Amino acid sequence: MATFTNDLEHFDDLLTCTICLETFIVPKYLPCLHTFCESCIKTYIVSSTEKDNQSEGFKCPVCRKFVSYVNRPDKPEAWASSLPMNHFVRSMLDKRSIQRSEKLCNSCQFNDKTKKAISWCTSCEEAFCEQCDECHKSFKISAKHKLISIKEIQSGGFDLKTSEVLSCEEHHEKIVEVYCVDHSKPCCTLCATLSHRKCENVISIENAAKGIKQAKLTTSLVTKLDERNKEFHQIIENRKDSMTKFETISENIIQEVSTLKMAAIVHLQKLEEQIKVEVASSKKRFFMKCTDELNTFSSYKSTSANWHSVLKGSIEHGSDQQCLMEVNKIGPKMSIVEKEMAEEMKKMKNITFKFVPSELIEKFKSNVKSFGCLNIIEDQFSSMLPVMGIRQRVNFHSGDIKILHRINAAENSQTSAIFIGDHLVITSFITCNVGKYSLDGKYIDSLALEKYPNDITQVDQCQVAIAIYSRNKIVFVDITKMKLLRTLDLQDITIYGLCCVEGNNLIISSRSNLTWVDSSGKKVKQKSTSGCSYFVSKSETKHYVYGEGDNSISCLEGDTVKFMYTSEQLSHPRGIGIDFEGNIYIAGQSSKNIHQITNDGKLIRIIPVNTFGIIHPWTIRFAPNSNKFVVTCSFSGKVILCEIS
Repeated sequence: MATFTNDLEHFDDLLTCTICLETFIVPKYLPCLHTFCESCIKTYIVSSTEKDNQSEGFKCPVCRKFVSYVNRPDKPEAWASSLPMNHFVRSMLDKRSIQRSEKLCNSCQFNDKTKKAISWCTSCEEAFCEQCDECHKSFKISAKHKLISIKEIQSGGFDLKTSEVLSCEEHHEKIVEVYCVDHSKPCCTLCATLSHRKCENVISIENAAKGIKQAKLTTSLVTKLDERNKEFHQIIENRKDSMTKFETISENIIQEVSTLKMAAIVHLQKLEEQIKVEVASSKKRFFMKCTDELNTFSSYKSTSANWHSVLKGSIEHGSDQQCLMEVNKIGPKMSIVEKEMAEEMKKMKNITFKFVPSELIEKFKSNVKSFGCLNIIEDQFSSMLPVMGIRQRVNFHSGDIKILHRINAAENSQTSAIFIGDHLVITSFITCNVGKYSLDGKYIDSLALEKYPNDITQVDQCQVAIAIYSRNKIVFVDITKMKLLRTLDLQDITIYGLCCVEGNNLIISSRSNLTWVDSSGKKVKQKSTSGCSYFVSKSETKHYVYGEGDNSISCLEGDTVKFMYTSEQLSHPRGIGIDFEGNIYIAGQSSKNIHQITNDGKLIRIIPVNTFGIIHPWTIRFAPNSNKFVVTCSFSGKVILCEIS
């Protein structure tokens, strides 16, 4: 019979502090999920804050992510004690010490004594020696606790579960007891009282965690982490190979220069030194750039590998609740890392150079001023950030547009559509419903809504928000179950288009205003526009694009307009799509075309929509990290699924 500890030895890295390289003592974790001994991270925090003269936080020793302690009254010496305990790691340590017969009595340790443990209390999650075992049984408060023999656990007769004590991320001293389905967030009773009292779907953490290890969300995240680790490895190896090749090229150039030098040693000594300096300088700049990129992606890989190890560890040895906690911690952070990684790779270039000797080298005394020149050659870094696969190379600027499927979602109705996972989700203004279709255009399911649903945006993996135009409401729907989750009533805000941003906040577009609201519907800020702001979209670089009058759109960066695009051939801009390279697509409802522009507002091409079989385009949206997009119509109810080759 296999024991519960069979695979624990494979998780030594997970149980080792990366600062002291010893087994964890009081494991505490940072927001990036890297874990350290409390004493180790305390020493590190104090030294790093003194070294950097930084009183607002510190950087993680592994991934260099900044941990903010702005406005905290306590000194850096106290920051480590405020970090949350990694109960999962502590439970794994208990398991391993029991397996190795190293477990000491917890009660005796409090009195600075060391006695070997003979039993384990499943209620207190502590080990006891023979004397403490008898005392534990004799106390009224613990008399009914279940005590298991250490030998029985070692033999596999009892499956020792990891700790189900889960600390709340917001209130570290509190224990997670409930789960808000509306916000996909585990929380303590204090969180539930303060932040989720108006939420309709708050359930126990036990019920929420049922089946989480086999859930698609968990398996998909494991798969995504596997793929990201492979991608990080490929990028790091690419940078190492580039450095090696650059070293070889540099050496070859130096050799070529030296050969030429021998033919004219006296006159060319000075020029030789000049070219050496130029080569060394170019190599230094390139190596510095590659080293920065190497460090960046090594950091990403370390973070991803740690998350992967934590998640696999929680799946194989953790409780359902612990696994749920890890999934909820890692999933959003993975999305942030993907966006950061995408931005980093856009900046990356593969560089080489070659030496071009002067044609007049034989006449160097009278004609030659230098050995030659270095041609630095750059091409776009080949790897693109994937989502469940590698992004295809797509010629967005001039590629052919192919129609994949035509869907008659409604009769004589304007529609809005969005990609959610492997489905296309479509709202119908007149028939007042939201429908779910497969990507081959087949109807799957629908849900009736209030009058009149006008736009849709993705909130998380399975949840969408839908604008109800006539009632000034936003409804949230679980697309997996096709179930209404909750409703936000925004009586003082006209609602037309929607865009979900960080923290599940929303931007609402309403003809001549953009309004930012938080997840509870509270107005955060508002911006006036010149009109025609029926829809708003967000790019991967956090720019917001919206209609700005009858013939224009604007791109907003923070509170500043980055650019405005205006064309007489654009009339009544409506839906706005953005591909993964940042190109912007504007649906001209009255001009009956789609304007494709660059991310800095330069026209690429104008696409007539009669080729799609519609007359008045309404919305246009791209599938994440894909060349596929969908166009809807303002009158016919047709939805056209396309791709750019």
